[in-house]
Amino acid sequence: MNTLSRRRFLSALGTGLGSLPLITIPEFVAAQRRTLPHGKTLVLIELAGGNDGLNTVIPITDTAYRGLRPEIGIATADGLRLDDDTALHGAMRACADLWEEGALRIVEGVGYPNPNRSHFRSIEIWNAGQGADSLARDGWIASAFADGRAPQKADVSGLVLGGEMGPLSGEGRFSAMRDEDVFLETIENLPGMRHAIRPNEVKSPLEHVLRTYESAQVTGDLIVRKLERSAARRFDFPRSELGSQLRTAARLLDAGVDVPVLKVVQGGYDTHDNQPDEHAFLLGDLSASLGAFADALRQIGLWDDVTIVTYSEFGRTARENGSYGTDHGTAAPVFVAGGHVAGGFGGRRVALDRLVDDDLVHTTDYRHLYAGLLHDLWGISSPEASQAIRLHRVD
Repeated sequence: MNTLSRRRFLSALGTGLGSLPLITIPEFVAAQRRTLPHGKTLVLIELAGGNDGLNTVIPITDTAYRGLRPEIGIATADGLRLDDDTALHGAMRACADLWEEGALRIVEGVGYPNPNRSHFRSIEIWNAGQGADSLARDGWIASAFADGRAPQKADVSGLVLGGEMGPLSGEGRFSAMRDEDVFLETIENLPGMRHAIRPNEVKSPLEHVLRTYESAQVTGDLIVRKLERSAARRFDFPRSELGSQLRTAARLLDAGVDVPVLKVVQGGYDTHDNQPDEHAFLLGDLSASLGAFADALRQIGLWDDVTIVTYSEFGRTARENGSYGTDHGTAAPVFVAGGHVAGGFGGRRVALDRLVDDDLVHTTDYRHLYAGLLHDLWGISSPEASQAIRLHRVD
């Protein structure tokens, strides 16, 4: 049986051989349409390491902010004004442009009760979406799509283009596209097992590997053919890991891959020391990549069909440390962008004069944000539905 070649896949994707760290084992079925089946795709951007919210969305007129950050605080003149009291970090010009056109919503103070400051535990909590005391391992998207609630006409329920499965962990039609070298090596070294195992007969990890291997051979070629049938537009993205992942997302959507959820990652936000330069670089890359993705979606004609959401495992401490940085904190803002997003501020600003344990107190429960996304995009109810944050315009 023929296997996918790295060269053929990347050629179909429209990129050079060395620029993208893709593909593992997608479980696609052929789609007959180029447009999205329900006009609803969520793109999740994980800001790994814990993004410093106070230097991302800056309370420029708050005297407490200046007192907490005499060295690393952003000067008023260096920010991009959103209103009389608030500015974006100066490196985020493309995000400021989205704000000005009414396509960016900033939900402030997002977190959860009894916050955990461990990277690993806190991202588990955010991924599961069930609160600090939950030991659940399934992701909130996988849980929401369980029991037949996933969009049925989609090619695949979700794809991870970077990082761990996270919100897409669990049973369902979820897959990853991030390491095609491992995928191809596995395919080339496993024996032919076509039709040897039926999906409902999987009883061991080996059987699962072999079943997935068969699925990859049967379906992996379908996405390549879909890409080959579509025009490989030349999108202009930053030459960064995040830019490459979002470029791939745009290319897949342009090729007519029907997928409700795409997840990407940008690392490096654990800014314990020398934060100003590092944070400016990260936010500049985030903003430029988001702006490029928005431009690509407009070119494709899908800007109104896609919602982009950033999230991080926690924010940073309100007070700077002695190393020109910040430490593991609690609440932070979440960005929501898209053609149908109701722009402006959401949630409630954290109070810098009412810290607990010298840190920020969240004002918006992240589960209400998730509930709003599930309701707005797919009409899925959740336990937090009565307190869901509505994020989209009603036309």
